[in-house]
Amino acid sequence: MSAFVLQKVIRDNLEDGFESRKRNTSAFTFLAWSSFALALLGMFIGIINLDQILSVKGYYAVTALFLTMSSFVLQKTVRDNNDDEALNPALHGHSASHSNELKVEE
Repeated sequence: MSAFVLQKVIRDNLEDGFESRKRNTSAFTFLAWSSFALALLGMFIGIINLDQILSVKGYYAVTALFLTMSSFVLQKTVRDNNDDEALNPALHGHSASHSNELKVEE
């Protein structure tokens, strides 16, 4: 969960640039980074203290890193697809009557 929130904060802050008001406050950005770091640290402390052989600990560590990386990729993909659909609903099988765009009558 913290990986999803952290990726959202980073992307929102980068998209907004420095000219406009940022979507996330400094406190929320700090919360996202600190919760991600604490979750990752706690997970690896648990793996290190696990009473198993080194190969089992290594397996858990690699799968934990893979899960973390894949959560960033999944969140980015879902958000990009949602943004693309909002920009061009016709490409995604939605009719004009279901789009959020304003219609201008001539």
